[in-house]
Amino acid sequence: MTFSDEMRGEIQGAITGRILRVDLSSGSITTDSTEQYAKRWIGGQMLNSWLLLSETPPGTRWSDPGAPLIFGAGALGGTLVPSACRTSVDTINVFSGGKGSANMGGNFGPMLKFAGFDHIVLKGKAERPTYLWVHDGRAELRDAASLWGMTISETELALRRELGSRTLAVAAIGPAGEHKVKGACIVNTGGKVAGGSGVGCVMGDKNLKAIVVDGDGVVELADPERFMAAVDVARRKIDASPYSKAMRSEGLVVQCYLAEHTKEYPDGFATVRNAQEEWWPPEKREELCGRRAGVPSHMQKIFGCISCPISCMPYMRIDSGKYAGMHAQGYWCNAVLWSQKTDTTDPKASLAGDLLCNDLGLDGDNTHVPIAWAFEAYEKGLLTKADTDGLALEWGDGDVVVELIRKIAYRDGFGDFLADGVVAAAAKLGHGSETFATSLMGQDTLDPFRVAPGWGLGVATSPVAGRHLRGAVYPAFTTGPHDQVWDDYGYDPAIPEAVFWMLRTKQVEDALGVCNYTSSYLAAYAVENADLAEELSAAMGVEVTAEELLWRGQRGYNLEKAFNTIHTGWERAANYPPVRFFDEPITQGPYAGRVCDRAAWDKMLDRFYELHGWDKATSLQTREVLSALAMDDVAEMIAATGKLKEATVARGGGA
Repeated sequence: MTFSDEMRGEIQGAITGRILRVDLSSGSITTDSTEQYAKRWIGGQMLNSWLLLSETPPGTRWSDPGAPLIFGAGALGGTLVPSACRTSVDTINVFSGGKGSANMGGNFGPMLKFAGFDHIVLKGKAERPTYLWVHDGRAELRDAASLWGMTISETELALRRELGSRTLAVAAIGPAGEHKVKGACIVNTGGKVAGGSGVGCVMGDKNLKAIVVDGDGVVELADPERFMAAVDVARRKIDASPYSKAMRSEGLVVQCYLAEHTKEYPDGFATVRNAQEEWWPPEKREELCGRRAGVPSHMQKIFGCISCPISCMPYMRIDSGKYAGMHAQGYWCNAVLWSQKTDTTDPKASLAGDLLCNDLGLDGDNTHVPIAWAFEAYEKGLLTKADTDGLALEWGDGDVVVELIRKIAYRDGFGDFLADGVVAAAAKLGHGSETFATSLMGQDTLDPFRVAPGWGLGVATSPVAGRHLRGAVYPAFTTGPHDQVWDDYGYDPAIPEAVFWMLRTKQVEDALGVCNYTSSYLAAYAVENADLAEELSAAMGVEVTAEELLWRGQRGYNLEKAFNTIHTGWERAANYPPVRFFDEPITQGPYAGRVCDRAAWDKMLDRFYELHGWDKATSLQTREVLSALAMDDVAEMIAATGKLKEATVARGGGA
């Protein structure tokens, strides 16, 4: 099914209508119109992707002054849509040179709209540490020398005191971003993290310590009565979900327990000891995750992002032991995976590591991949205490993990060796260590591949390199048209079709700024694309259906794919898991003997490319499919690089 390039109707609400453009080199601040893009690309990440693609000449590096760093509030941000709080950050990926993207909750995106802007496009480099102050329709660059060197929490507190506002939102980098650690992230509202792709590294390279937004504006609605009716429907669905009830009672910490103890998350959904295994013994899981003495026992309360009816962010405190006194918002379910990756069962060390990553501005996923690789290199005798600043990198030593997190953030000693990611570290060490450096397209990847083919396919084909939030599907995948398959790694067409559905849906959620914990992905399994379509139609004044949203989600994914083709030339070979997952079987637990099956993987890729309408031999986009998606201008951009497939390719699916 094909839809028109622009949504039907005139935009009458939802967006502010203004994009803020900042040249950090010259200090110039101007504005641009959002409307010229919104009917085509909606907002949030999708509109960011278009700006990045159209304004980044081929050959631009992430560290070039002209490289854009773009913040985008979702189209429904600042409204009463449940969980419409997300902000997308897009730039050039510091690991891969391809599409870089991250997404964060909190209140930054809605507050940006209350301040009078939908997006911020930053280019250039400031001569000295700087922060951007955006408030009530105005913006100015200010000196940040006094903030340089501060942690995230210190920075936010200092800016609140300086600016005298309790409502402002701060998106900042910590010491990791200042030191241009490639795994640096951007953090707002006390622990809401834009991680992956090195977005914090790019921000640090631009000498931009923080963006502060505040305002008392309102988001207009095209049809308030219709809009509130749609919001009520979505809210009732969320309230009725048993997953929502669990999250409200225990926050995201509940997944620390659920991820290892219920049928929705079978054993094996993790990498252990740097992906040597994908199974952890139950007694280790209980030591880390048990409610009585594990990580959940340190939870004090639960916070929620603006407009969220669930709330998932635990506030944690360590009251005794080596890390006594540490307290902050934090501990995602991914921190369980980090701990398993180094075989760490100590709940206090696991929690301390997570809170430290947030405060130093490190993406935990990226940070723990080189750490786990270093542990394995130490196990194999390729690294010694002489290399590691006297640290014994022995599996299960959580205190060493915490110390390495600190060292990486400041590029201190051995931390500097790891600070550019696992690919760079393995290249420096050599001696075969490259074979156990788990990465995709140059970026570190934390994810499992041998047990969960639908998860692995989404990660391996992700246009933002080794990240699971572009189509990976859980085994308990219930919202889409197909169920995930766990029992057999043999080919099943349901797997690529489920990933294809999810990647389009996730594009829609990120364009609207809606958290997937209330919709398709993991927590509530409640809000559907039809609900999102009705909310957008009523808020913006355009008319869009659920089917059209999926079609537009496919367009957004193709924008990211096009950026990679133009800037990296990646083809099919880039969409395979790291070689370890093909060659080394799991040796313990119910999935012992399991490896990725190359023949099944090839069939999944073939079907995945068919669903997109891409060339199966190369994975490259075709003129035919881009034309059907009303992206002829994008086709010409790719054609200029010689990477567009002109021949007709039979399509196997689509919205």
